[in-house]
Amino acid sequence: MRVVKYILMFGFLTLLQTTLIPLLSIQDIYPDLLLIGVIITGIRHGSTPAILAGCLVGFVQDAAVTHLYGLSALAKSVAGFVAGYFSREKVKYNFVITLGVVAATALANSVLYQAVYYFDTNISLGWAIVRYIIPHFIYTVIVGIIVNAVWPGGLWGKS
Repeated sequence: MRVVKYILMFGFLTLLQTTLIPLLSIQDIYPDLLLIGVIITGIRHGSTPAILAGCLVGFVQDAAVTHLYGLSALAKSVAGFVAGYFSREKVKYNFVITLGVVAATALANSVLYQAVYYFDTNISLGWAIVRYIIPHFIYTVIVGIIVNAVWPGGLWGKS
């Protein structure tokens, strides 16, 4: 039953990512709702389910969006590990800890994805950090905070 819930959740997030998020993008900077789903999986169930969810969701995202197949799967798998790593500590999740988990996971995902994506271009590392990595990271963290505020216990509540 838990698998069906997560399939429905990721299906809904994919639908929102492809329909609503392009309307909310600022130039070409947008939040990653599928990453929020990977964070939820990692916090609730640990790193192995989050890595698997990140890999599967990343492959779906790669098939629909990008020309570098496997890059989103790799970045979201690493992000799933980072989110799941914090769940093993069995600490009481409050706002600050949840914010830290979301920030660390979004940063890992953004750095890995953007660094590989812009590796073979004429864009300098400093410009890639300022123009792509930091804005994607901040936008995703803000959306994570909004999700946590709107859905109390949504990110860290046990299902």
